[in-house]
Amino acid sequence: MNLKRYPYLVDPWSYASLKLGSGVSFEVLAGDEHLVSLALTRLKYCLDGRLPDEISASTEDEVFSFWLLLLALKATGSIYVFDRVLDAEFDRIARFLRGEGVDNLILIAGALGIRVERRTISFPWVKERDGRVIHRTLDLAIPVADFLRYASKSKAEELRLANNFVKGGYVYLDRERLVKLLSEASRIFLVEKLKTVEIPESKAFQRLVEEVRRLEAMEATGFREELLPDCIRSIVASSKARRLSDEEIYVLLSFLSSIGAPREYVERLLVETGLAGGEEARVVAESLSRIRGYTPFKCEELRSRGICDCLEDLVREYRARVRTQQARRRS
Repeated sequence: MNLKRYPYLVDPWSYASLKLGSGVSFEVLAGDEHLVSLALTRLKYCLDGRLPDEISASTEDEVFSFWLLLLALKATGSIYVFDRVLDAEFDRIARFLRGEGVDNLILIAGALGIRVERRTISFPWVKERDGRVIHRTLDLAIPVADFLRYASKSKAEELRLANNFVKGGYVYLDRERLVKLLSEASRIFLVEKLKTVEIPESKAFQRLVEEVRRLEAMEATGFREELLPDCIRSIVASSKARRLSDEEIYVLLSFLSSIGAPREYVERLLVETGLAGGEEARVVAESLSRIRGYTPFKCEELRSRGICDCLEDLVREYRARVRTQQARRRS
């Protein structure tokens, strides 16, 4: 079974001991900066709605980054971001399941506690106008109790018992419906399993938890740091080499105020750019979140003052980028 594709099928604490020896616990791995970074990368992909088929070439990286992310979400008590991550992760898992052979599907089902047997049944399905009867053949069977363990918790119409062929204590399925069952069962299985998995306490893991909280706050406001206009990025980059001018500071802060950037993001940016530190950064960010009516200079003014070169209104440019990304997500 390919755990790189189906990391939810193992317990991370047991898997860490199995793969790396009894002397290495998952607690130690939860402090590994590389794995924490991969978990964060995984989160960003999920929030973009485009989780790729591979995060890392290593099976261990895939398994541990998956669990670190899910446990960080558990630690934050997130609901909105947790659901977004599950949607992206199980969209990917469904893609993998659709590509599996029947033998592998039976193995995965077994790991979920679902017994699948190869049993064939044929029954009349459609009667043609000329009187010929077309039969349907199903060659996979699941005990009713195993089927209902997950199907009863699913909203999928095709998994209702009334919509399936039942005989002799078995539910008969074709391959396509088995894939649907396993997709639904996998999500339910993970949610239940997550309740019992212990949360690590390492400092690196706690930093991941804080980063998840920060990204959740940004998601709640619709803020997308990666879509900031080049002009704003240029001002932030300049702060690392020199002190920003009063005009640059005004453009940066008025822009962030105009787009409703989260207070946590503004506070962090104030510290990173050297504009304020500690308690002062918190007070400024708090005040900025309540200020309305200040807007950054227009592009013509920005060019004439030598601040940056842009083609249109910065706020409008940012919002256009957000709308474009949202349209891509929906398509």
